[in-house]
Amino acid sequence: MRVDSGLTPRQHGDASVVLTIGNFDGVHLGHVELLDAVRSNAARLDAQSALLTFDPHPRCVLDPARCPQSLTTLVEKTSLLEMWGLDRLTILGFTREVSRWGAEQFCDLLGSSFDIRALVVGHDFALGHKRQGDISFLREYGERHGFPVEQVDAVTLNGEPLSSSRIRDLLGTGDVRAAAALLGRPHFMDAVVEHGDEVGRHLGFPTANLSITVDKCLPAPGVYAMWVRVDGEWHAAATNVGYRPTFGGDRLTVEAFLLDYSGDLYNREVRAVFIERLREERTYAIVDDLVVQIGRDVEQVRAVLDGTSPPAL
Repeated sequence: MRVDSGLTPRQHGDASVVLTIGNFDGVHLGHVELLDAVRSNAARLDAQSALLTFDPHPRCVLDPARCPQSLTTLVEKTSLLEMWGLDRLTILGFTREVSRWGAEQFCDLLGSSFDIRALVVGHDFALGHKRQGDISFLREYGERHGFPVEQVDAVTLNGEPLSSSRIRDLLGTGDVRAAAALLGRPHFMDAVVEHGDEVGRHLGFPTANLSITVDKCLPAPGVYAMWVRVDGEWHAAATNVGYRPTFGGDRLTVEAFLLDYSGDLYNREVRAVFIERLREERTYAIVDDLVVQIGRDVEQVRAVLDGTSPPAL
């Protein structure tokens, strides 16, 4: 997959594209429906599939107080799009200057960067200052510049539109299984194993302390059954997301105990996948009671993941 930064003049020899535009946070089933339409149009028109996305999320620039946490970091989103088979990804740095582009200006810049054979957009899509570039504008612009505009209907589940905000709400309650149903895959985080306080090691359950990317959307505090990928191999894990209240912690941590694993994980890159929430995070007056509970958590993880396969991520 070709990855470009910013809108730059297209080069001689660049393939024509079927283009879609949006944040695509989470690359959920609604996004996949849109991407499938891009791919089918690209195959029909002998063009490449292309996506223009924004970083950071426009709301984080225009309304920082309401900046949403990211279901996928930019790196995670890029890896999902590459797995899906996207040909071209262009990442546009979103600024206040970009937010002031009028719809005509924005489309002219797209035309200078891409040889657009078709544009595919979502049901509520609009671009440009004050969302001037709605579907009627885009279709009129496309007629003037020789490409059709296809609008894809909203994807619904149980009568409600599927959206990134709906998935964030589910994760906020710890319902990672329901979130996975909307994502079309389990929620995950990419991380580096950091040095911690080694509390788990002293309890007999050495944990990998996973780095947390700023603004990454994590599920509610609690204990989760997970798959963790290290060097291409998947391992079952009992993972605590929370603040370690038994030990007076005040900083959010993600600590994964990899079952039946031995070896040094420090500074290793891992992918950690949330499968099921086992329980809420609790405070224990006696540390030995916590040790007993962790043992139960480990056995429950075995029961949850026994006979299942790691995700294709």
